[in-house]
Amino acid sequence: MTIAKAFLAGLAASMLTLAFNGDTFGEKFNSLPQPVRQTAEAHMNNALPVSISSAQGDNGWEYQINTRLNGKYHDLVINEAGKLVAVKDETDLGSIPTTAKAAIEKQAAASKILSLEKVTQGSDVSYGAVMKDDAQGTFVKVRVAGDGTVLSKGAGQ
Repeated sequence: MTIAKAFLAGLAASMLTLAFNGDTFGEKFNSLPQPVRQTAEAHMNNALPVSISSAQGDNGWEYQINTRLNGKYHDLVINEAGKLVAVKDETDLGSIPTTAKAAIEKQAAASKILSLEKVTQGSDVSYGAVMKDDAQGTFVKVRVAGDGTVLSKGAGQ
């Protein structure tokens, strides 16, 4: 093992220790409802924990476990009963179906794509982009299906 690899391994272990200790991720994770924790643990793989957020919607509480996997975000959305609602993975245009890519590029004609994600909800997969129109200074979010159908479009950030 080279010195650089040893350093990176030590740095990763230190970050993981910090993420699970103190009043950060570890305490928040332990305060989650048991079904949510179990589902998160089962789906985090080797991801580095980053943060946790929650929101109450029409169907009760949902928790988002934000992690990083292979340098990209890998977020889990879990409802209060412990059901995995969605997985959001950072991606790039070259990794999505051609039809979805074309639809996003069409929506971004005068804008710059700031982020792109693949959202898996059960067996349904969609792709979301956040774009900025530099001329107007506005942000737009768009979500398309794999076949290129625009599912939603609106103001974003």
